[in-house]
Amino acid sequence: MITRRNALLLAPALLLGAGREDELAALLNGGGDPSHALAGFAGIGFDSPTAPAKGASNGRRFAAGCAHFAPDRAMTLDSPMRVASISKHIAALGFLQLLERGRLGLDDDASDHLGFRLRHPLYPDAVITLRRLLSHTSGLRNGPSYPVPYGRPLSAALLPGGVQYDQGGWWSPMGQPPGWFQYADVNFAAIAQVMERASGQRFDRYMTEHVFQPLKLDCGYNWSGVSQAARDRAATLYRKGKDEEHFVPTGPWVAQIDNPPPAAPAISGPRAPEIGDRPLEAYELGTNGFVFAPQGGLRISAKDLAQLARLLAANGTLDGVEIVRPQSLAIARTPQWTYDTATPNGAPYGGGGILAYGLATSILTATPGRQGDDLFAGCRGWVGHLGEAYGLLSGLWIDPRSGAGMVYMLNGVSSGSEANAGARSAFTRQEEALARLCSA
Repeated sequence: MITRRNALLLAPALLLGAGREDELAALLNGGGDPSHALAGFAGIGFDSPTAPAKGASNGRRFAAGCAHFAPDRAMTLDSPMRVASISKHIAALGFLQLLERGRLGLDDDASDHLGFRLRHPLYPDAVITLRRLLSHTSGLRNGPSYPVPYGRPLSAALLPGGVQYDQGGWWSPMGQPPGWFQYADVNFAAIAQVMERASGQRFDRYMTEHVFQPLKLDCGYNWSGVSQAARDRAATLYRKGKDEEHFVPTGPWVAQIDNPPPAAPAISGPRAPEIGDRPLEAYELGTNGFVFAPQGGLRISAKDLAQLARLLAANGTLDGVEIVRPQSLAIARTPQWTYDTATPNGAPYGGGGILAYGLATSILTATPGRQGDDLFAGCRGWVGHLGEAYGLLSGLWIDPRSGAGMVYMLNGVSSGSEANAGARSAFTRQEEALARLCSA
């Protein structure tokens, strides 16, 4: 039932998703079950990179709920939010540019570009290449003291004796050698550090100058380069409960991050206590790729994320602006790892949400069932990335064959993933619903 409050919050959806009001309201309200209710969401689907996103006639352009509570502010397609691991997929665009310019090679020893020797302590003779970092097959794991904050080098976690070495907790056990797939954010901290040393620019500034500004996008990593106007529209991330271990579905929405964003031009992110108020401008280039959160810190609206999806669907050139070459995207979309059920060779992320992976690119195999990745009908061969953190769920998916694509994001869940299990895949029921809305 659409209450007066939800009717107010659904106003953008009523304008953008005509004919789908009941479906949008049911998704927002959890179908009457508070454990499935959402704070807000937005999505865009398109049939080709050059065609406009379909609008009110079929509901493939929609926004509903709250971007922020108390005071209530409606979610819109222009509300930027932290999109979590989609950030990796977008960061790879910058990496591929440097690859095209000959500054990096996929099979280069990462040690040659990081500023320190990167070797698994249990497999010291195995070279860790940039390809392995990009495909989560490096042997790295997120350590107990994750992440490494501003004021410390990345090597403090990855070299013995470092203040965050965690007794080798950033490395896989003996039974999971390099080549084993284990999704880990630290791989992309290393990639960002490599990009800084190869380009001579801070990661956040490189991405703004070489990817976002040419496409006229108002977005950035950890809010870097994002205008105050966009920050004023930001979506806070919420959970019903203080964290992912303590959900209270009948309780109030509890802000997790970006409540509110820092005022422009400030940049957010964790800081080591020993550096006090040392300004970010003192950051030493190429020493800690975590500082600008390439693994999950991109703040972007559904509208701008859809532009990046269109770029990817158009094989790297949009509106006459070339960001990467088609050949580079073809390499990124080539599977570097595919889950082998007969001889396990990795740990599928999310119980099955990632079963095949290229270079910062998830490849949907349409494997059905609760341990599969059959996100929506006809998804086999679609590529992109999922996002999940701080109550957010998000997705960017494109079909390289047809040029169709979609983006969706929600900014708050009332309970954990088990309570929100999907009907056809390892994705949640909300992700399946949003993908269906974008593709129908």
